[in-house]
Amino acid sequence: MNVNFVIILGLLGLLNAVQGRGIPFLKQSQSPAEYNGLYMKTDDVQELIGKEQFRTAVFHQNRASFVEFYNSFCGFCRRFAPHWIQLGEETRSWRDIVDILAIDCSSDENSDVCRDFEVMSYPTVRYFPANYEEGPKQIGKSVYRPDSETLKETLINFLHTDEHKLPSWPDLDDVTADSAAELFTTAPQNIKIVYVVLENVQEPNKNTTGAQVILDLHKMKEALVRRASSLDFLHPKSDTRPALFAIHRDDLSIEELSGDKEATREDLRIMIMANLVKNNIAVPQTSPIPLPVSEKTPDSSIPDWMKHKQDQAIQDKVAQMKGVVFQADLEQALRFSIFHEIPRYGDIRDDRLLALKRFLSVLSRYFPFGENGRKFLKELETFVGQKEDSVSGEEFEKYAKNLEEANRPVFSSTKFVGCYSEVDGLRRYPCSLWLLFHHLTVAAVEQNVSTDPLEVLHAMHGYIKHFFGCTDCSNHFQDNAILWLWSAHNEVNRRLAGDATEDPAHPKVQFPSAAECPQCRRGDNASHNDGSEIPWDRTEVLFFLRRIHSVQNISRLGVDDESALPATLDVLRAKRYIHRFN
Repeated sequence: MNVNFVIILGLLGLLNAVQGRGIPFLKQSQSPAEYNGLYMKTDDVQELIGKEQFRTAVFHQNRASFVEFYNSFCGFCRRFAPHWIQLGEETRSWRDIVDILAIDCSSDENSDVCRDFEVMSYPTVRYFPANYEEGPKQIGKSVYRPDSETLKETLINFLHTDEHKLPSWPDLDDVTADSAAELFTTAPQNIKIVYVVLENVQEPNKNTTGAQVILDLHKMKEALVRRASSLDFLHPKSDTRPALFAIHRDDLSIEELSGDKEATREDLRIMIMANLVKNNIAVPQTSPIPLPVSEKTPDSSIPDWMKHKQDQAIQDKVAQMKGVVFQADLEQALRFSIFHEIPRYGDIRDDRLLALKRFLSVLSRYFPFGENGRKFLKELETFVGQKEDSVSGEEFEKYAKNLEEANRPVFSSTKFVGCYSEVDGLRRYPCSLWLLFHHLTVAAVEQNVSTDPLEVLHAMHGYIKHFFGCTDCSNHFQDNAILWLWSAHNEVNRRLAGDATEDPAHPKVQFPSAAECPQCRRGDNASHNDGSEIPWDRTEVLFFLRRIHSVQNISRLGVDDESALPATLDVLRAKRYIHRFN
């Protein structure tokens, strides 16, 4: 068997492993009729569709916006979605201050929005202040590596430090005062009670309970909530935090409402509302009417029930066909990559441009198009091939659409068949992309028209690394590439063990040995070196390989001319140190 074909099949094994990673998030109550991207109309997340709706929701508003840019085909986005929904639920009463929004970058209507806002990975979370203006590079404030556990705290810190916050927004600053009377000097005259949540706000990113309660109850008319790290005149009975105090304007009396209990956000809300009732003050409404979620406009005059019936008839036929690849699925993968994933980059240059050229080259050679389709791909390949420095995503998309229009019909189908799922975001594109890669590798072997036997391998790796929208999947793919080469190397060692080409001083053993990495092997068979029974811990093997092959771990023992090499990390650190203190 051709060695290069074996290599390609090994890589496809990796792709299947990546594809097989579970996507656990799907609400039990959801049905295809209710499903809209990753969010239902009943969720406290407003799904935006199209540039105009995005512009209306985000710009020139008297509230802030917290927006998730996601890709419904991205497994990590699906795992992140429940946390975004929870954030929407927990901030429901803040809706006049900040709205929780989402936009699906895999949707046709949204591709230009995601490109304009320079969305390079998924999910991307951005904060847009109140009265935000449109303009060049006005793409909001990014959340670095969104952490589902700290979303609420991150949002509060944006609201707290927002330079454009409105006068009507509640004060989230740490209050300072030398007396109870001083708390009322800046408070409106109608305020009868000031509630103080005493907490440690020295680390505001982690301690936001008081701020959450302030936002929850900011609509109170005759009372307000403040937060403080310390107020000497309160004299708390214990150091339990957060503690809650009520200070009355009429007699400046102080009530400690929390006692010795460590109060949660919900505890504090209940205590305050109970105290409001006790003092005959109106309790605020904390659950406003949910905002309507826009619905997608049907793209044709065919009734939904008829579309579903057609899809069902096709699926009944597919269920009877085994071992078949469908042209429709291959075309859908190609269509989505060209008109969605590639154009989302504002500027395609350097390694990404090279990856695009390689991808278009193998598509032009091996994709099973008719005459019009082959012309479409060839002209697109030529267009990009002439770009020496860069091409913009917008320019690429416009040229591709014009080419499609000029060469109609290019595509023979607009639906998924073997990769079909009744639920948007499940299977469809990822399934079809892996099928496309499988097809290209086999077609390259069968046609045998290239002088580069690894051209498809390079194109696949480049596309996954630089264009595939699921960042989490891309990272796992690259990790698996490391493990695949390790596994292939050990297979060669096993085959050559005892061979005449083996150096007696360096026998062909399974790498890494038990002595080199004891944690890489499990069980009683850890010392076996034929590899047949070694229970590898692949996670530990990956850590080991990344550690020993890191550029930081390259020894210069035996080097004769250091000037031929880049400066070591120690030298670079020394230069920074010297620069800092001179």
